[in-house]
Amino acid sequence: MRVILYISFILLFFQTAIAQVKVIKPVKTHPRKTTLAFGAGAMRSFIFLTRNVQDNNDATGFSGSVVYGGEKTFRGCLEFTTYKKINIVPTWYDIKAYTIELNGQALARFKNTRAYFYPLFGFSFNSFKGYFTGKNDFLNLTGKYEPNQVAKTNWFGVNVGSGYEQYFKRISIFGEYKMRIGRSNKQLTIMDVCFSAGVRFNLRVPSVYSIFSGTKNRYLLESKESED
Repeated sequence: MRVILYISFILLFFQTAIAQVKVIKPVKTHPRKTTLAFGAGAMRSFIFLTRNVQDNNDATGFSGSVVYGGEKTFRGCLEFTTYKKINIVPTWYDIKAYTIELNGQALARFKNTRAYFYPLFGFSFNSFKGYFTGKNDFLNLTGKYEPNQVAKTNWFGVNVGSGYEQYFKRISIFGEYKMRIGRSNKQLTIMDVCFSAGVRFNLRVPSVYSIFSGTKNRYLLESKESED
């Protein structure tokens, strides 16, 4: 009988102790402000690698971009690039091309300097337009385009690459390497390889958390970096 009483007492004790334990979750905080940057730069690109087989025939492009975020790990970048005309003799002449892309960047910060290294991933819309002669048509494009006419190709790509950005107060300089993967002749392949560099002007703006929080702002914090 005493054994049963002891066991009952022990079970009741542990049940009461467990019931009194409260799990305290850490409070999630969000930045009150973040960075909005406007950038301009130059780019060297093959624009359509499967067609542009000539050596040293990459195109020069000029880009404008808008970057938002960066207080935490990720930020987004919307970019537009237009390229100067090039020729792929003797098949293509007066080629005009442009790219619209949206990329996410995962920021890795340095301790001793305000600089970021970031891998990037995103999507792009690419346009390629030129005068098609049909000569040396090793891709057999004459089945798709009439020779001696202007032909246009649009394609969607997946972007992968990396970048580096160094800050000097509100001004920053950056360099990026990107590959665009798309479908050509019913196969996924590397359609474009490009290098870019430029400058950005950075502003402090309200974060999305601050905009949509209303009066419930007790978990919005101002980061130390925002004071720079």
